[in-house]
Amino acid sequence: MNGLILVAGGKGQRFSGGKGKAQLRVFKGWSLLDYWQVRLETLKDLFQDVVVVTDSPMDLENIKVALPGSSRKESVANGFEKLARVDKVLVHDAARPLATDSLFERILAWLDLFPVVVPAIDVEDALRKKEGSSTVPFPREDLMRVQTPQGFRYEVLKAVLETSDEDVDEASVAQRLGWEIHVVEGERKNLKVTFPEDVFLQELMFRRLEGIGWDFHRFSENAPLILGGVRIEDADVGLESWTDGDVIIHAVADALLSTLGQGDLGTLYPNSQLWKGGSSTDILADVMERMRKKHLLVEKATVLLLADKPMLKHWIDPITRNLSSLLNAPVYLSVTRSEGIMGKDLNGMISLSFVNCVEVKR
Repeated sequence: MNGLILVAGGKGQRFSGGKGKAQLRVFKGWSLLDYWQVRLETLKDLFQDVVVVTDSPMDLENIKVALPGSSRKESVANGFEKLARVDKVLVHDAARPLATDSLFERILAWLDLFPVVVPAIDVEDALRKKEGSSTVPFPREDLMRVQTPQGFRYEVLKAVLETSDEDVDEASVAQRLGWEIHVVEGERKNLKVTFPEDVFLQELMFRRLEGIGWDFHRFSENAPLILGGVRIEDADVGLESWTDGDVIIHAVADALLSTLGQGDLGTLYPNSQLWKGGSSTDILADVMERMRKKHLLVEKATVLLLADKPMLKHWIDPITRNLSSLLNAPVYLSVTRSEGIMGKDLNGMISLSFVNCVEVKR
């Protein structure tokens, strides 16, 4: 049984002036914590127990949260206290978002043979050392740059955290206590977010995707009018549909499916008994689950509704708020009329949606 402690409680003095770099939304509008809320889903098969050390809420099932301490050791110890009794524990810095699944897997595998496993890479830069007011060359051949995640057998990390020793990493303390440290090859792209300039990592963390979708439903006097998951109580006409006819949600769902490349609403949610009279919000929830499995987040959605009746001006805010809640993203909704361009009023509603999404890389 494996456990993971993700340390996301650092103050980030060089990056954020002490405001907490894990919470800053500087990576294409997402923070490191936003990133990890999706990324942890990709690691759930490796780790049966996960603790995130942060003072921000985490909206994930089966993820525990521990408050950060005044030092790194105290933060890790707080996370360790919440951890179940596992066999192996990996400690990882949230500020290293690009560690691959393969690196986590390799460290766990080597823990079968060694009590402590750390990843490291060679130093490729020329080095100099200060001597008085000058500097002299310093050999780099025997130097390595240590990374996280660092792996420990449970009893080893427990003993490390029970000592009074303070160090930049737990492996150094474990070595002073007599345990053998096994070094595995780290990853060049496993960079640590340290300075404001490091926002360039967003290009490696995310991939942008766009989608477009549309839908049309005729008016029906025998159906309620539901738009964006909101029932329009003062409407005297609804929309004809196999489901509840929510033309806005159908367009948004179609746009999301276009980013996934998994077909369209008619293909995936046909006019079968399963969906007869069903809620369009259930369809959207299923689409969002497909998004989650592909590690896609909705960045924003723009929706245009063409409707000659009824008057919807006072319904725009409730629809926008509800749809934004369903997508967990900003929604921009505009409603317009056909102005008789087709010679008469439109016998129904047309909705067009554009969505901007980001894929969380791993």
